[in-house]
Amino acid sequence: MSKILFIYSLMIISWGSIYAQDKNTNIVDINLSSTPDTSNKNNYTILININIKDGWHLNSNKPLDEYMTPTSVRILDSTHIKVLNIEYPPEMIAKLQFSDADLSLYEGMVTIKVIILTDDIYIKDNKRVELELEYQSCNNQTCLFPVQKILSVNL
Repeated sequence: MSKILFIYSLMIISWGSIYAQDKNTNIVDINLSSTPDTSNKNNYTILININIKDGWHLNSNKPLDEYMTPTSVRILDSTHIKVLNIEYPPEMIAKLQFSDADLSLYEGMVTIKVIILTDDIYIKDNKRVELELEYQSCNNQTCLFPVQKILSVNL
């Protein structure tokens, strides 16, 4: 009997994780674009536009609580790409129901700006960049599991 209860408990926990991950994907819409730098043919600016559903927020790239997952971006294959700068949007400081401390958040529409330098080989052979965006969605009562999304943009 205890074995059946244990298996049943695992099924409920697994379903909750799957549901939370699925719910997480409906909280943000992400659009990417890239533009070349007119002064240097190997420099590009990639804009990651994130539209966060009303009632939800993401932790900023510098959360004030060490247990919160920061919003972050990284290039997946940096063999021929150098990140020159990543500009995260200004954060909003707020206190929510589930925390007594201030939190550093993003709400609404935010843009992350990634400036990269590619080499000539990369431009000749491949004009696509893959990035990983990691974020944690929260509302006023709870936080969902962190998400890592692979994004791709043409240069």
